[in-house]
Amino acid sequence: MSDRITLFGATLPDGRTRDVVLRKGRISMLREPGRLGRGACAGLDLTGYLLLPASAEPHVHLDRALTWEPVGSDPDGRDGAWRSWLVRPAHYRPGDLRRRSREALRTLAGHGVTAVRTHLDIGEGRTPLRAVEVMAELRAEFHRVLDLQIVAVPVPGTTDRTIVDAVSAGARVIGGQPRFAPDFRQETRRLLRLADRAEVALDLHLDDGFDPRLLAVGDLARLLRASGFDRPVTASHLAGLNRLAPSALGRVGETIAASGMRVVALPSERGCGLPIRELVAAGVTVAAGGDHLRTAGHPMGLADPLATAAATGLPPAQAWAAVAEHARNVLGLEPGGLEPGAAADLFAVRARTLAEALQTRPQDRIVLRAGHVVSRSGRDLGHIAWSASLGNDTRTTRGRVPAAA
Repeated sequence: MSDRITLFGATLPDGRTRDVVLRKGRISMLREPGRLGRGACAGLDLTGYLLLPASAEPHVHLDRALTWEPVGSDPDGRDGAWRSWLVRPAHYRPGDLRRRSREALRTLAGHGVTAVRTHLDIGEGRTPLRAVEVMAELRAEFHRVLDLQIVAVPVPGTTDRTIVDAVSAGARVIGGQPRFAPDFRQETRRLLRLADRAEVALDLHLDDGFDPRLLAVGDLARLLRASGFDRPVTASHLAGLNRLAPSALGRVGETIAASGMRVVALPSERGCGLPIRELVAAGVTVAAGGDHLRTAGHPMGLADPLATAAATGLPPAQAWAAVAEHARNVLGLEPGGLEPGAAADLFAVRARTLAEALQTRPQDRIVLRAGHVVSRSGRDLGHIAWSASLGNDTRTTRGRVPAAA
């Protein structure tokens, strides 16, 4: 496997065309086309492709992925979908969980994602850590294709010991949905204490209900400033912020920004929108994620970062930053980029501009992880063609990009 590959004739987001040299998993240099000489270099011809930093998925539920058909959905809003799921998961065996999660990860990787944070329910049944254990196995299987972070989300009644055991089993983040606890403030403090004890990050579902008396994200932001908790904290959903008047929203946004908390918007899912522009204006780091992939909560979930970015309603550059730069920030990864020294996690899509890519979502895509091609798709194929067993033997070629087989 060569440690050097050149991407010939790539179009950058600013419209320039460049040959991009990758070496040892990083961008080594950018040069004007033709100066490097194609004949002597292993590489890919990206003429007609827009080259972007690869995206990250900061919020998805892989344990529920691809369950729309067998589970269905109670039509009674988001809580109805959640109840539909709760009565089902005990019936899924590890093999089914593994199969669905593997398919979902392949879909995400093929669409341009090189890092994923998955929230997993823990604390149910006789095997309360089953989902964490299965996902830890898949993390090892996919390690050359993407980073996989596991968030342990305790269902109501889960003990402190089980949450800590989930970290030992492979979770690297503690999550939670405090609104389902009898006292959401007490539950938030418990989860913060356990994350501090386990020395891991915290990522909570907050304000995803419709009780106008609650605004948990403001409480958490103030608690973080008072407690001195120094590990990364993320809040997701936050649809309740839409109820605030502009002046109140501005104050809450400033409080969130001052706490250092990151926020994940879920713009593609009905009922999960939040005022992204206003939070960005207040200085909050806002990433965007997909949440569900064909589940009771979102049967049309696409696991496509181009769709997620477009749904933010932000200008193209800011929209892609929400699923790339800011999403990587949420995951604690180094920033991506298209300058020398940046990690060579890259996404090439057949489009002339970023605006065109977001609007048309072309399926002709090439994904590189640490400087090696891990997936390709073709307009004539309609499916992902994987590079030699999930990246175990990623080959480069001279000249044009070879057709996916």
